[in-house]
Order: sequence, then C-alpha cells, then structure tokens
Amino acid sequence: MKLTNFHVAISSFAAVAGVAIAAYQTFAPTLTAQQPVNVVVALDAAKPSTSAGLAVQKTDAVPALETESEELGHLASLSAALKDGSDKRYDFGTLFDGRADTYLTIEKPDNEVNILLNFQGSAARPVTAIEYSPPAGVNPAQMATTLDVMVLPDGQIGATGRPVMSFTLQQSSESQTFPIPGRSDGRGLWLRVAGSESAEKSVVGDFRILSERLAP
Repeated sequence: MKLTNFHVAISSFAAVAGVAIAAYQTFAPTLTAQQPVNVVVALDAAKPSTSAGLAVQKTDAVPALETESEELGHLASLSAALKDGSDKRYDFGTLFDGRADTYLTIEKPDNEVNILLNFQGSAARPVTAIEYSPPAGVNPAQMATTLDVMVLPDGQIGATGRPVMSFTLQQSSESQTFPIPGRSDGRGLWLRVAGSESAEKSVVGDFRILSERLAP
C-alpha cells in the first residue's frame, strides 16, 4: 500500500475517537424499619469449629491464557508519511532495529517525525500493542514525549478518517507498552513521534509493533 497524499491537520494532536459515556443511578425503595434480630452461636470447645457442618471446597485459580507475539515493525517498509523530506534527513530504520544503542535524534527546526509503515504480506494484520524502549544513556529532558498512532486499513481511509490514539512517552529509562484497544486490523501504521517544543533536540528510542494471539 502506498499513500501518495497523506495530509494530517494537527493542533496538539489529541486522539480522535468517539467516546460513549453511560451514567446511571440506582435508587432503592424506602423500607419500613424493622427490629434487629440477634443471633447467638454457641461453640463446643471440645469440638473443632465448622461452618454449620458444611464443607467449603477450594476452587483452583483459572490459569492465564498463553499468548504468542509477532513483531511486525522490523520487516515493514518505512517511508515519510508527509512530503516534508524527513526520510532524507532521518534514518527511520533505527527506530525498529531492536538495538538499545541506536536511536533517532529530531533536530530543530523539526519537532516531530511522521512515519508510514507498510507491513509485509498482502493481508491485513491485527495490531494489539506497541512497545517503546527509551534511548540508553540520554538526558531524559531530551527524550521524545508524544506518540500518535493510526492503524491504516486495507484499502482507502474514507471520508470519516480513522481513530488516532495518543500516548505519552515517559522521559525515563523504563520501557512502556501501549495496548491498542479492540481488534485493529490493518496493512500498516502511521506514527507521529514528537518532542517538547522547547527542546533543541528530541531523541527517540526503539519501537516494537506487536501482534498478539492465543497460543495453539
């Protein structure tokens, strides 16, 4: 899939998603006051205590379902999502090579990069989570702060567009995993990674695009 005109109008770029809010209140009818009932239980000290002679059976905890993950990013083809020449200035491949010692540095006047990933194969793939590992040995104040994600459909986007999910990248050394809600099948991703507007440069670590499913 090749998007030749991929224009995104962003101001702060908050997530574009419909949110349904349901609220309810439950009112109980007023009950007539009743006298309290006192119950006295006498235990025989010579006999072990039981709960009214009933045996309580212990139930085993439900085992967690085993899942397996496939990483989609390292085999995807990468290009600039906007016609801004950023693919000539930056090596997008460093964001998906799985190496902690490589990273991408967004230099002024740029404050963000917009990347288009096309997954391998001819079928749409489910995207269930994105894992982010911050760059090692970098001043936290210079780390990227925002990730916006759109799962691209198999075919035209359409007039209504697609939901954009926004995540905050921690300026720390800890990895983060961002779940993609629902079942989002697509042929690729659009990623927007941005840093603080006041920073002279923004350093971006490594991403893993995960497709998780139940193990056979």
